[in-house]
Amino acid sequence: MRVRRLGFAAVKGTRHLSRPVVDLTVDGPEGDRRYAVADPSTGRVLRTVDHPALARVTAEVADGVLRLGLPDGTVVAGPAEAAEEGGTTVEGDYWGRPATLRPLDGSHDAALTAYLGLPATVVATEPGAVVWGAPVSVVTTGELDRLAGRLRGAGATVPAALDERFRATVTLEADDDPVPGTRLRLGTAVVEVVGRIERCAVIDADPRSGRRGSRLLRHLEQHGGLPVLGVDARVVVPGRVRVGDPGTPERAAD
Repeated sequence: MRVRRLGFAAVKGTRHLSRPVVDLTVDGPEGDRRYAVADPSTGRVLRTVDHPALARVTAEVADGVLRLGLPDGTVVAGPAEAAEEGGTTVEGDYWGRPATLRPLDGSHDAALTAYLGLPATVVATEPGAVVWGAPVSVVTTGELDRLAGRLRGAGATVPAALDERFRATVTLEADDDPVPGTRLRLGTAVVEVVGRIERCAVIDADPRSGRRGSRLLRHLEQHGGLPVLGVDARVVVPGRVRVGDPGTPERAAD
C-alpha cells in the first residue's frame, strides 16, 4: 500500500484540494475544516449536499490570510483569525448538532453571498465541530476501480478525478479497504480504522461545475442497507504524511 493522494478543504464544503503533505493531529489533518460558511441569521452551517455550488470555491490559508477563489477567477482575501479571545461567538447548528462558531471580520461575506445567492458568512470552528464521523477518511484505488467498473457496466460515465468526489484525507493504492480495527502507519503517523463511511448525495455533485447528475450514489455497494465507500479512522499517533509514503498495517486492535 502507498499514499496516492492527500487532501482536505480548509473551509467546510469547499473544493477538496490535493496536498503534497498533511500533518495529522488527534483532531485530523491540521487545518482541515477549520472554517465553515454559515447563515448569519440562524447560525446554520451550509452543507454541500444542499448547496453544491460551494464545492466550486477554493480555500487556501497562508501567512494569516484566508483566500477564497470563486469560479469566475475572483479571489477574496481577509484575516484568517476570528476576533480575539472574548469576541463574538455564535451557537450554530451542523446537521442538528450544536457547534460554536466565531465569525471572521466579514471580508469574504459579500462575495460569497453574491455567488451563492443567499446570506453567507465565514466562521472559524472548533476542532471536529463540523466533522460528521472520525477525523480521517481513507479510500483505496481498488474500491474506486470497482466502482468505475460498475459505472461502465451500467453505461454510465466515470467522472474525472473520481477520488476527489469522496473527499478522502488519504487515497491508498490498495486492493481493498482496511477492516475496522486495523492500524496503519502512514509516514510518521498511525491511524486506526473505525468503520465504513456512509455516503450521501454530495458525491453526485461535480466539484468543477457544481451540478448534480452523475448518480454515483446509486452504484455504491450496500452495507447494512446503506451506500458506503471508504473507511474513517482516528489518529493514534500524530505525525506527517506525504504523497508516496507507504501505508503499513501494524496490527488489528483486540
